[in-house]
Amino acid sequence: MPELLFLLLPVAAAYGWFMGRNSLKHKELKGRANVTRNLSSGLNFLLTDQEDKAIEQLLELLDIEAATIDTYLALANLFRRKGDWDKAIRIHEKLHHLKLPKLQAQQIQFELAKDYYSAGLYDRAEHLLQQIVSSEPLREAVLKQLFSIFMATHELNKAVALASEVEKTNSKSLRIALANMHTQTLQHELLQQQLTEAVVLQHQDALAALATQYPQAVRPRFELAKFTLQQHDVVTAKEALLGIIKQKPQWSADLLPLLIQCHMEADEWYQLLSGLADKQHNVSAILLLTEWLAEHRSAQVAEQYLLNTVRQHPNIRLFQKLLQLRQQESPQAADVLSSVEELVNAYLASKVLYSCRSCGFKTRQPYWLCPSCQQWETVEPISGVDGR
Repeated sequence: MPELLFLLLPVAAAYGWFMGRNSLKHKELKGRANVTRNLSSGLNFLLTDQEDKAIEQLLELLDIEAATIDTYLALANLFRRKGDWDKAIRIHEKLHHLKLPKLQAQQIQFELAKDYYSAGLYDRAEHLLQQIVSSEPLREAVLKQLFSIFMATHELNKAVALASEVEKTNSKSLRIALANMHTQTLQHELLQQQLTEAVVLQHQDALAALATQYPQAVRPRFELAKFTLQQHDVVTAKEALLGIIKQKPQWSADLLPLLIQCHMEADEWYQLLSGLADKQHNVSAILLLTEWLAEHRSAQVAEQYLLNTVRQHPNIRLFQKLLQLRQQESPQAADVLSSVEELVNAYLASKVLYSCRSCGFKTRQPYWLCPSCQQWETVEPISGVDGR
């Protein structure tokens, strides 16, 4: 009899293992059934526009099934795009408290910060972003979001403090943004100080350093040129302006009037205008070159040059200049030509002067920061038939 009991022990153990395994499978299947039931219930609430109940139902699943985080991120982003920031915040806050891998947790923290920013909670958003600004995969996106916050709160000095983080990226747009905000900070500081010789030199050196550090940006050199012109330092102003024209010839409409104040030599001025006119077809350069030809050659040479240029590259402003030249040469037709010129003036008065190359925003006023897409140095003088 004891021998029989001994033989039955393996059978009993096997039976216990089998029943235990079936019990675990049963619990697992039951858990999955609950997840499926809650998920289906949540989706039904969504489909029937009962979003609050849907969120409560779906958030219950997070404690059970953390592997579906991408689904919740997509749902929260959908709410944020719709403007339902409170719902997006609730989902991201719930996800934020889960124990997740570092990179995934940082991504959720970044999304939560964007929710706070959209809801106008800038301090909360900044606090979260500052914690992850050194994260390599997210650094560029986090810096751009932080810069948006600093522009909204007018705390550009905080952006300047992040210069070392910007240098760790390859982003040209971030460097241009930082250069603009740093320049704007310097301009504001200058207004708060008495304009002594030491302050003037300090400000000029700071602008020059920014221009050297961020050659991709236009604004530091532009402000340097304007400031040095006010101080009658035409050499520094001329160097800065010529550097911008070489990099951004499309900005010539705004730069050439400043260069006129630098009193360039006649031949040097002619070479500059000829290059911009022939290679870039810049309207402002063509108009100034026409005036130079009229002064140094003859009115007939200037008019012929302008007529040939208008035929090759039609432009309303060049046509307007041609009308003015014809009025001077033909007093008999002056009245008729004057009437035509008035119509041209009325037409040009209604046209935009600048356009954003990023979003297409159009305006008659120059902006360093596009009011539409919030990109720095993308609003430029327009070209074409109505261009300058």
